[in-house]
Amino acid sequence: MEAAAMDELLSGIYDLHIHTSPDAVPRKCSDIELGRRLTAAGMAGCAIKSHYFDTAARAALLQEQFPHLRAAGGVVLNRSVGGINPDAVERSAQAGGKLVWFPTLEARSYQQFRHWDDPSFDPAPFLTVLDGDGALIPQAVAVLKAAARNGQTVGTGHLSAREGMALAAEAARLGCRIVLTHADNPADQYTTQQQVEAVRQGALVEHCFFTTYFDRTPIEEIAAQIRAVGCDHVILTTDFGQPNAPYSDEGMALYGELLLKQGFSREELRVMMAENPGKLIA
Repeated sequence: MEAAAMDELLSGIYDLHIHTSPDAVPRKCSDIELGRRLTAAGMAGCAIKSHYFDTAARAALLQEQFPHLRAAGGVVLNRSVGGINPDAVERSAQAGGKLVWFPTLEARSYQQFRHWDDPSFDPAPFLTVLDGDGALIPQAVAVLKAAARNGQTVGTGHLSAREGMALAAEAARLGCRIVLTHADNPADQYTTQQQVEAVRQGALVEHCFFTTYFDRTPIEEIAAQIRAVGCDHVILTTDFGQPNAPYSDEGMALYGELLLKQGFSREELRVMMAENPGKLIA
């Protein structure tokens, strides 16, 4: 993509799914380097995410150093913050956190996906939002209530589609904003019909460039899923931060270029990259 076209595509957009350092594992760049790159690219803002640490305070410091950006953080409900813990959600909100994600790497379904061929794998230590009867556990409902009360946006994390759909239904009842996190990822893949149903209930659908860049979900399938639910109900992100991935700004430009080739207009990309994500961290 020519520099001028890339500048136009990136101007005023957000990436609400970036893993930066400091973190428990090596990352592509630090919060500060990210701020510099997004500024140079003309982007409007970002959300920084860690699987194990609340990033609300880091986002506040990033915002202070780059006041022209809107930097958001939040908490992922893995075991390091007490699991599915409404108190962690409340504290994150008090520190300015805008986002809450249900369990990711420590989701029981995700670990079962990773260890499907290991007969010795024990799923018991990992996290789920459903009880033995398939109903949402009280802690999960309490998390949604806390997020709704505090105006936080909730992501389904790496939970299974079955769990995510149960959360989406309850979020609709409680008036909580919810996003199906990387709905096309094979580890937690939602069918097109499930995405349509979740959107009907008020959810948004996230598509991350990670799954396409690392050859897990082809861009043609992403395009078909977006068209099924409509651009007004989609956000596009990278989920980058891996040392072997591009930087966020590079990833968003590549993602946009591929979707333009799939027939999406620049106006539609603007909805998915700027308007919809901007509302989630207002």
